[in-house]
Amino acid sequence: MDDTIIIEPRFNGPRLSGNGGYVGGLLAARYTQAFGGDGTVEITLRAPTPIGRSLQVARANEALMLRDGETLICEARAGSVAHLAPPSAPTDWTEVMRRGEEGGSPGDSEFSHCVVCGRARAVGDGLRVWGTAGPQPGYSLSCYLPHANHADGQGRIRPEFVWGTLDCPGAFAAQDPDDFRPALTGRMTAKVIDPPKVGERCAVVGWKIGEDGRKLYSGTALYTEAGRLCALATCTWILLRV
Repeated sequence: MDDTIIIEPRFNGPRLSGNGGYVGGLLAARYTQAFGGDGTVEITLRAPTPIGRSLQVARANEALMLRDGETLICEARAGSVAHLAPPSAPTDWTEVMRRGEEGGSPGDSEFSHCVVCGRARAVGDGLRVWGTAGPQPGYSLSCYLPHANHADGQGRIRPEFVWGTLDCPGAFAAQDPDDFRPALTGRMTAKVIDPPKVGERCAVVGWKIGEDGRKLYSGTALYTEAGRLCALATCTWILLRV
């Protein structure tokens, strides 16, 4: 399988590179198409993903590789989330909505225009998955309202955007709120179980799994207001040196 993809600039995480969850979701869909399986895919990001130009997708043994010329950007392999034990779906939607009003990456943040968590992104543009750490240490809670601009022909959110919703809330949970070093997605393994529908109010619950030096580990679960589990992921975050 040889293919090319272009990550449009509007699907950024940091201003000049693609959002890790979105990029991972795109490559995961191609991996599942090529190799089958139960849809659980592990994505490892090796370099920032360039935006606005053609990137090459190539099959290599049991993996898919995303390259920018000779530079390996990302690789996809079979993964598992069977070991994850997500917290229960939230029941206090007043609290979910409050975090949606107060959370996300603010205008003075490096990630203010992130397609997932940036508060500078308009309705129908960014995913606007806005949340904060809490309600207890090592957890996060985020609000997400699926938009038609991110849906397929059946009104369900496309996989690359579901992957996006599972990305940033993991950092909200895993990172010390007093540590202002940027954290970037290093590896993400996700399974889309039952994508949400347009207008179906959702919450993302994040929890910290552990840490090792500059590596942080998190889990995330996407639930509908009715408590349906839509997707599940685990992520490795890399804290940048400043």
